[in-house]
Amino acid sequence: MGEKVNNQSQAVIGVDIGGTNIKIALVEPRRQELLETVRFKTLVNRGPDAVLADLSAHLTELSRQAEKDGFVLRGVGVGCAGLMDLARGIVITSPNLPGWENFRLGKRLSEELRVPVFIENDVNCICYGEYWLGAARDLGDFLCIAPGTGVGGCLLIDGKVWERHGYSAGEVGHITIQPDGEKCRCGNYGCLETLASASWLVWRAKERLDKGVKSSLKHKLDSSGGLDAESIYSAAVAGDKLAQELFHLVGTSLAIAIANVAHLLGIRSFLIGGGLSNGWKAFIGPLREELGRRLTFVPPAEVKVARAQLGDDAGPLGGAYLAGKRTGII
Repeated sequence: MGEKVNNQSQAVIGVDIGGTNIKIALVEPRRQELLETVRFKTLVNRGPDAVLADLSAHLTELSRQAEKDGFVLRGVGVGCAGLMDLARGIVITSPNLPGWENFRLGKRLSEELRVPVFIENDVNCICYGEYWLGAARDLGDFLCIAPGTGVGGCLLIDGKVWERHGYSAGEVGHITIQPDGEKCRCGNYGCLETLASASWLVWRAKERLDKGVKSSLKHKLDSSGGLDAESIYSAAVAGDKLAQELFHLVGTSLAIAIANVAHLLGIRSFLIGGGLSNGWKAFIGPLREELGRRLTFVPPAEVKVARAQLGDDAGPLGGAYLAGKRTGII
C-alpha cells in the first residue's frame, strides 16, 4: 500500500470487469498515485450473482485496508464490456458476460460498499485512463480504437466521452469498411471488426491455411491445435508472408476508419489500444501508408496516430478517474 498519511486523504477505486479477469486499482487521485492493484479470475460460468459476490469481497477487503492506511474511500468506477444504461447503473447486455442482461450492477455494488458506484463501458474507461495518465494526455479531442476480441471505440471531446441516444456512440468497430465483406456478429457485413480484430485475424489465417497457402503458421496450427494473434504477430515479424499480409489488412482497414472519422468530424488525434495493439510494429506501416492515400481533404501531417501506453492498467485507472470526476475529487 502507499505511505500512511492523514485521515483526510481520499481514495477511489477503479474496476475493469473482463470475461476472463477482473482488475482493480486503488488510487489517490489528487496525487495520481496508484496505491494497490488486484487481479483475479472472473467466475463468468457461475453467473452475475457469483461474480458480484466475489468482486464485492475483494472491494470490501481493499476498502478496509485503505481505511487502515489513513484513506477514505469516496467512490468506485466500474468498466464493463457491452451496452450500459449509465444513469441507472445497469448493464443492458454484455457479450463477455452471459446472463448479465439488465443487471443492476451499480446499485447492487453501491449497496454492498456504501459508497457511490459509477459504471461505464470498458473501452470508455480505457479512454479515460489514457487521457488521465497515459498516451492521450496531450492529444486534445481524440478517438480511441481498441481492437481486441472485437473492436471497441470511444470518442473523447473536451475531456468527456461523447454520448448520444442508444448508448452506441463511438462504436467504430461497426463502421462498414468492406460492403461485400464477411458477416459480422452484429449482423452487418464488412464491419471494421471483421477486418481488424484478433478473433477475425485468427479466423482469416485458418481460412487461408485451409486453402493451402504456405506459411510457418501451418506448423504452429498442427503442433498446438490452435492459433492466436500473438503467434501470427511473431510470424509476421519473422518474415512470414501470410502473417504480414494479414496484419497489412489490419493496418489498411484501421486507416480507412480513421480517415472516415477525420473527414466527418475533423478529429486529428487517434489512439490505438486493445490487445491487438501489441502487433503495432506489424500494422502501423501499412496504416500510415494507407492513411496518406485516404486523407484527401485533411493534411496527413496533421493527423496523429498514437499507441496506448497503460496496457491492462488503462481500464481500472480509467474507472478510478471516472469515480474521481463524479465525486468532485479531480
